Amino acid sequence: MTKLETLVNIGPKTATDLRAVGIPDVETLRAVGGAEAVRRLQAAGHSDTRHAQRAIEGALAGVRQITGKGIR
Repeated sequence: MTKLETLVNIGPKTATDLRAVGIPDVETLRAVGGAEAVRRLQAAGHSDTRHAQRAIEGALAGVRQITGKGIR
């Protein structure tokens, strides 16, 4: 099991949030996919899911956070 924080864009807060919705590691995140991870965060009442979605998509693609202005 690989810690979520090893991915780009996934810091301690996002990792904690993902663990709270049943995504404890990188392998689980890859298995459920970004869309499902964000859906779980939304269902749990997290308000900043747009930021989380960009961070998770970038993390799964191996690139820094994707924004409307390009890659940060």
